[in-house]
Amino acid sequence: MPLNRRAFLEASAVVGAGAALTAGVSAPAEAHEARPRPAKRYSFTVMGTTDLHGNVFNWDYFTDKEFDDKAHNDVGLAKISTLVNQVRAEKGEENTLLIDAGDTIQGTQLSYYYAKVDPITRTGGPVHPMAQAMNAIGYDAAALGNHEFNYGIPVLRKFEEQCDFPLLGANALDAKTLRPAFAPYSMHCLRTPHGRDVKVAVLGLTNPGIAIWDKANVTGKMVFPGLEEQAAKWVPKLRSMGADVVIVSAHSGSSGTSSYGDQLPYVENAAGLVAEQVPGIDAILVGHAHTEIPEYRIANKATGKEVVLSEPLKWGQRLTLFSFDLVWEKGRWVVEKSGAQVLNSNTAAEDPEITGLLADEHKKVVAYVNQVIGTSTAAMTTADAPWKDEPIIDLINVVQAETVKAALAGGAYAGLPVLSQASCFSRTARIPAGEISIKDAAGLYPSRTPSKRA
Repeated sequence: MPLNRRAFLEASAVVGAGAALTAGVSAPAEAHEARPRPAKRYSFTVMGTTDLHGNVFNWDYFTDKEFDDKAHNDVGLAKISTLVNQVRAEKGEENTLLIDAGDTIQGTQLSYYYAKVDPITRTGGPVHPMAQAMNAIGYDAAALGNHEFNYGIPVLRKFEEQCDFPLLGANALDAKTLRPAFAPYSMHCLRTPHGRDVKVAVLGLTNPGIAIWDKANVTGKMVFPGLEEQAAKWVPKLRSMGADVVIVSAHSGSSGTSSYGDQLPYVENAAGLVAEQVPGIDAILVGHAHTEIPEYRIANKATGKEVVLSEPLKWGQRLTLFSFDLVWEKGRWVVEKSGAQVLNSNTAAEDPEITGLLADEHKKVVAYVNQVIGTSTAAMTTADAPWKDEPIIDLINVVQAETVKAALAGGAYAGLPVLSQASCFSRTARIPAGEISIKDAAGLYPSRTPSKRA
């Protein structure tokens, strides 16, 4: 039967409308399929301290009182703990690490007491206050500083044993085997919401000057090659082990200079040289120089990539925050952006958990430094000692000369004349008229005074 023209046209219109409707529906679906998936990203924070020098409390054991917060020089791990808690609360504890760049167990009467007066090395002895505090705060790793060796290797080894985190020193080598005497690095895994963890490697480097400054303690036992050479050896290994981010904790300043001239073939303040010469480093926590560097960027010569450096002053006065933004590319995490800043602990209250933990140790040391050890017929001061002859400096000369003479007595050099030289290391030292305490005598040469080998 011949198809009615009207029916044919009506049928054609319906089919055409259906085709058009189908085309209109499928177009957005095709566009949706072509849209790229959002990149996987993850951010984390690494907090850092350095040159704590035995400071737990905001307390000056030489003056027997708190540091004046009006001078903005508050100190101590108890204040750092408060800042760390704040950062962890903000960022999420699982997205943070806490590291240190060395010089931990020397510098205050608190640290001296538990190295010499009631040493941690005695059988059944105490746990070092710095180990207690750092364990409680939750450090993940710490580099060795040169002052870690001041009290001898046995004290350092006992402190290492008492810490819940590794002490790192890739360039602290056994003198006989030339193998690392301490752990060179630590590896940390941060869990992300995207399936694969971020692996963060922390490489610890210490100061070559230890070979000079603590010669009596390390000769024949340990050697300390240059930071650049050892970083060049270890950073590629860490990358081959799957490290997505490599951070160096270096007890070495950033200036590229040395206080010891050509006595050693290795640079004292080499952190900047490490950043410049060794590819594969993302950030360096700087120590040793006792300076404040919120953020300092150095381009690596081989790759052109910028390495971010930061130094959080000293004594717990600052806390460095390294920030890392990562993106997932070609099956691995890549640092897309990094930065650094420092927080001032002067604005923080002391964490009562830390001050309470070490209240007994603090009281013992306060009592110790207030012990009377002698008397003086007159008051003496170092206020004018840099340009004027003062009895207080003469006293130091006499004591030094008598001590050396006594040590030479009965030996081959007993007949030699002994000369003594003394310098004014502090203009605030005071010897009162009347009773003299340990803190008065110790204040003549306070160990917190800045020096070339800080």
